[in-house]
Amino acid sequence: MAPFTGFIDDWDELNIDSDERFLLFLTYAKSKFDNFKFSFIPMKLISSRGHRGWLTSILLTLVLVTSLTAQQKSQFDWQSKEIDEGIVWKTLHTELFDAQQFINVLEIDLRKRELTLVYNPDTNQPTSVMAEESSALAAVNAGFFDMVNGGSVTYLKRDGEIIGDTTKWKRNANLNGALVIMVDGKVEMEMARQNSYYTNDEKIDDVLITGSLLIDDGTMMALPDNSFVTNRHPRTSVGIVGDHTILLMTIDGRAEAAAGMTLPELQSFMKSLNCKEAINLDGGGSTTMWIGKGDLGVVNMPSDNRKFDHEGERRVSNILVVK
Repeated sequence: MAPFTGFIDDWDELNIDSDERFLLFLTYAKSKFDNFKFSFIPMKLISSRGHRGWLTSILLTLVLVTSLTAQQKSQFDWQSKEIDEGIVWKTLHTELFDAQQFINVLEIDLRKRELTLVYNPDTNQPTSVMAEESSALAAVNAGFFDMVNGGSVTYLKRDGEIIGDTTKWKRNANLNGALVIMVDGKVEMEMARQNSYYTNDEKIDDVLITGSLLIDDGTMMALPDNSFVTNRHPRTSVGIVGDHTILLMTIDGRAEAAAGMTLPELQSFMKSLNCKEAINLDGGGSTTMWIGKGDLGVVNMPSDNRKFDHEGERRVSNILVVK
């Protein structure tokens, strides 16, 4: 279900107070949508009366999220395999959100394994190549990058250092989150702060500005209303389910056997997996999961070759690796 955004102007003409306005709006929304979760967020306040009391215009964003039922969750037939100590690979091919989905998850125990960011600011390479060169046990693609000239297009800190062409770095409504890896190995996600905060904090080893931030401290975040969010695409994401457990996830798409997900669908799915924190990474043709154990290699179906096979990897500039 796509996000619904409404702009309500001239509340004073209704001659009701702010609490009644809020209840009126929720009553209207409930009458239109039978089953939804929502976040009610004053995104912007605009005063048309200066100091004369209540603001008369409020921009409201109502984010409607398709919820997974208990029955749907119980029907998931995950196939699981322990790749190595502290790494479990799970795969699922099922119908979800009224569409076929092909999902891969790496469950990582950070007491036994390390997550780190690998970055080549000069030359884009397939996830599998970068992972093999870094002696990784497993990897997924990571942040957004310049497909023509290489290098990250968002703030990136690796091993405590800033490298590459920083003039490319930008932010927008979609790129509002930060994936943070501390020197002690702890993984955190948060609303992105100023770049200087991450640069100056010596306790932070790796930082990647990405997005959208999906879940923060257990709360499903409001998402922008644009095609990046509301269209189905292949997705790569990271979730935190406990103090020492994270999930690296790929959702395949652009194929009859794998539709991909909107961000509200991904958000709801990760919430159903008990993620307390979750963030979206670069997706589309970049979405790739690689496992170095045995002859597994690329285990998802990268879509950059427009085929539903393991051969369609896109060259990227940075990846997340498990060691």
